[in-house]
Amino acid sequence: HHGNAILSRFPILRWENVDISAHAFESRGLLHCELAVPNMAQPLHAICLNLALNVSGRRKQIQQLSERIRRMVPDDAPLIIAGDFNDWSNRAGRQLTRQLGLNEVFTRRDGGPVRSYPAALPMFRLDRIYVRGFSVHHSEVHQGQPWSAISDHAALSAYLKPHGA
Repeated sequence: HHGNAILSRFPILRWENVDISAHAFESRGLLHCELAVPNMAQPLHAICLNLALNVSGRRKQIQQLSERIRRMVPDDAPLIIAGDFNDWSNRAGRQLTRQLGLNEVFTRRDGGPVRSYPAALPMFRLDRIYVRGFSVHHSEVHQGQPWSAISDHAALSAYLKPHGA
């Protein structure tokens, strides 16, 4: 009910939708699923989220996310985190890569995230996909029609290969 969804062709073993709203006027959520992926030794942890518009709210939510991952995701488990980070400055991204060993799927030559908002002509870097335990085979930002009719954010996709596969 916080606007997050994870669609999977693999069985979802467990899921939890967590309210991470930073204040009463802005509903935000985090959806955490464990997926049974063939040929993976342990479940894939997939997290979809939508962070606050203000810096202090995002800082609190990234801390909640980090604590949840440390508590619920084994260090060697495959992990994907995707969603609207509302983070123009990439502070959250630097924190996630430093604290949790995650890699961003999309990086430009200068190391920053790709532009994803608005979908019709992306100018802002709000959406991200972070991974652990995967190498990126291909990634793409889907902008313009028909994507801009589906959402105000450009859709992001990534083709990943598990380490050791």
